Amino acid sequence: MIAQPDVLITDISMPEMNGLELTRAVKEKFPQIKILALSMFGERNTISEMLEAGINSYILKNTAKQELLSAINKVAEGGMFFSDEVSNELMKPAQTGTKHDESVSLTPREIEILRLIEKNYSNAQIAEALFISERTVETQRKNIFRKTNTKSVVGLIKYAIEKKLLH
Repeated sequence: MIAQPDVLITDISMPEMNGLELTRAVKEKFPQIKILALSMFGERNTISEMLEAGINSYILKNTAKQELLSAINKVAEGGMFFSDEVSNELMKPAQTGTKHDESVSLTPREIEILRLIEKNYSNAQIAEALFISERTVETQRKNIFRKTNTKSVVGLIKYAIEKKLLH
């Protein structure tokens, strides 16, 4: 049996197979592997495509060694990590015309649930961690999506980064 990595670090531009294709292939065959994308490309479209493919982190190649180590550790623990430049790029659409209700506020419990969603916890795992019923988690999760006007976990994580609810 061949050992599988916990975290895979990939570049976006590679010969033969690019990082997007690699991410899709790895996530299809080994969904438990966490993927950190390291790239010199910080455009929103590239980042969004990689997020939708299933990455757990996106940092630019100009990152400091300590930030890279922090990213690897956070991803290995089940979280997500984005360099400041990447987070700023993901926030741009909201600043340039996408309408967001600035008065949206999540309760402390919803923020707790959001942070566990970021760690890829299932509803059952969230319920166990917070000592609440799975039904309560489902209700809270629906409320979070409604309040943030998001429809997917990717959209929710983008929102949470934008509002600085994660870290």
